[in-house]
Amino acid sequence: MEIFKVVGFCIIATVLIIIIKQQKPEMALMLTIVAAVGIMLFAISKMSDIFNLLDNLASKSGINKDFLIIIIKVTLIAYIVEFGKNICSDAGQTAIATKLEMAGKVIIVTLSLPIINSLVNILSGLV
Repeated sequence: MEIFKVVGFCIIATVLIIIIKQQKPEMALMLTIVAAVGIMLFAISKMSDIFNLLDNLASKSGINKDFLIIIIKVTLIAYIVEFGKNICSDAGQTAIATKLEMAGKVIIVTLSLPIINSLVNILSGLV
């Protein structure tokens, strides 16, 4: 199972980071970023199956594919922002991490405006 590979990789990376951090903290941060990017790329590579399934479900149900694309973008932005926020926090930059989180939320709301507009139009038609 692939999860054992991921967990093993994370444990090995963590042990190496702890060892290196004692001698060269800046190298430990770089190794942390490299390990995190590797894990993120692995996770993203597995998402294509999810996107294909959502596309099929949208086609069968008649859901507007533009809305599906927005939902996928919002989900990816949330994951990427969380990833960046955690790296900033690990580096001790909590101020930057919180600003990144705020920026991500603003971007998500901006991307969601067409869905919000559509919901308001539907609700106003019911009244």
